Amino acid sequence: MALVWSSILILVFVHFAVSQRYVPSRCGKPTKYPDKQLHRKHLQRVEFNHGEIVLYICAPGYEPFAGSRTSQCVHGKWKTLNMECQKKKCNALGDIENGRYDQEGRSLGDKAIAVCNEGYILRGEGVRMCTEKGWNGTDPICEVSKIICSAPAVANRLINPGERTQYAPQDTVNIICSEGFDLIGLPQVTCGRDGQWQDLPVCSKVITCSAPAVANGRIQPGSKVYKPKDSVDITCSEGFDLIGPAQVMCGPDGQWQALPECHLKRITVITCSAPAVANGRIQPGSKVYKPKDSVDITCSEGFDLIGPAQVMCGPDGQWQAFPECRMKRITDKCGPAPSYPHAFPRDGSSRLKEYRSGAYIRYKCSIGYGRVRGSTIIRCQNGQWTKLQLQCERKKCGSAGEISNGHFEYTGILFGDSATAVCEEGYELIGSKVQICRDGGWDGRSPVCEPVHCPPPPEVKGTEILDPIYDHVPFGHVLSYHCRTGALIGEREIYCTKTGTWNAPPPVCKDIMCPNPHVPGGSRMRGFRAVYKFGNTVTFACNPGSRLIGESFVTCGPDGQWIPKLPKCV
Repeated sequence: MALVWSSILILVFVHFAVSQRYVPSRCGKPTKYPDKQLHRKHLQRVEFNHGEIVLYICAPGYEPFAGSRTSQCVHGKWKTLNMECQKKKCNALGDIENGRYDQEGRSLGDKAIAVCNEGYILRGEGVRMCTEKGWNGTDPICEVSKIICSAPAVANRLINPGERTQYAPQDTVNIICSEGFDLIGLPQVTCGRDGQWQDLPVCSKVITCSAPAVANGRIQPGSKVYKPKDSVDITCSEGFDLIGPAQVMCGPDGQWQALPECHLKRITVITCSAPAVANGRIQPGSKVYKPKDSVDITCSEGFDLIGPAQVMCGPDGQWQAFPECRMKRITDKCGPAPSYPHAFPRDGSSRLKEYRSGAYIRYKCSIGYGRVRGSTIIRCQNGQWTKLQLQCERKKCGSAGEISNGHFEYTGILFGDSATAVCEEGYELIGSKVQICRDGGWDGRSPVCEPVHCPPPPEVKGTEILDPIYDHVPFGHVLSYHCRTGALIGEREIYCTKTGTWNAPPPVCKDIMCPNPHVPGGSRMRGFRAVYKFGNTVTFACNPGSRLIGESFVTCGPDGQWIPKLPKCV
């Protein structure tokens, strides 16, 4: 009997131990899904027993599609829910008489845009939206309409006298910009079959620099206005010095680079003080003398003049070498040959220190000087030399000649003067620029002025040059560019400058794209395209209940941005 009770107790203990070991785990809150939600009767619970089943329903805007709506707690984990929910859909919209709907889809939030056939206009709501209750609003009506284009809306253009206010499809209008504006795009536009102008251009403000003003200066080339990158040369009037750059450029902001100034030259007056010769007399007498002034010097009685009888005030404010007045020696002999400006003894005997009475010396004019009049001989009489009567003047070279397409600028035409060759604008100098007046005339060969040429402009893909092109393009020649496709970026016209270079690089033609125009709360009523290029237009309208802030009509501009900015729906 005791053995039986022992066996029963052992079995009870084993059963208790096993049951304690295999108690199933509880589950926490059921799994969340973006398109499904837990039935409200389970929402307050945070823990569930093994084997319990919960019920799911589709989230608002969704409806059951397939699978079971339940999930079960098994050993502490929720079984995967195989229920599928799909977005609720609206019924397909029927066609509009004389029109149609362009639909994004039939799911909640999708839009259907009403589009009328060619020759009809829309009356009523143009946009309908799929809601939980179906498509909102009512079908619009497409009424017969005479398609017209109103006058092209291009800001800053000239309105031709008698220009119409309405145009039929295929009518064309020439666009001319007001003064101070450049045309970006095609100069002629066509009224489209949708009542919209095709690829309207833009009149963009021209940036220019006004004529620069430099007091006491000259501007070359002269003009009333200049384009960016144009340059001018600045020189000062006589008596003024240029302080700053001699050439300045018109900047991209319509302002000149820092202009120089013309300052009055500092004039230093150079003079020679009155000369002093002991035992001598000066004629004419003065306190001061200017350069090139000369004085005659004579000695007092009983004194002999040793040196030149005439001296000149030099350009440095110093007199040429002064003579001396020495006491006469009681003799009939004469001293060394006297010196004279612009003349010198022509034979070797002039080197003697003493000459007998009756001796003579023959003089000749210095290099660059020619005899005008007077005797070339002086004689020794009573211990003194007779006065030299020879007069010498600087030789004249006359004109240096004519230069075709240029001229000479002279410092003078006498011996030692110079003639500088200057070519006219558009010509370059070949040969020596400066000639000097020598004893035998102007030295060197006369230079020539040859035309300046520019190399042919490089070919640019997509552009077309409207003017003839030469192997050597002459100065001043203008080339006009035109784009076969795309928009022209850069200068429409370039010209050959006086330096043999083009004033600007050639323009390029680019297909300018604008981003897809999206206005939250609004729709595109006209101008649907997969890609928007320069000149394309779009018309917007706000959804019912919203108000348009801004312009409803925008154009793709030359910088890839919409002009004006996209509107807002508030």
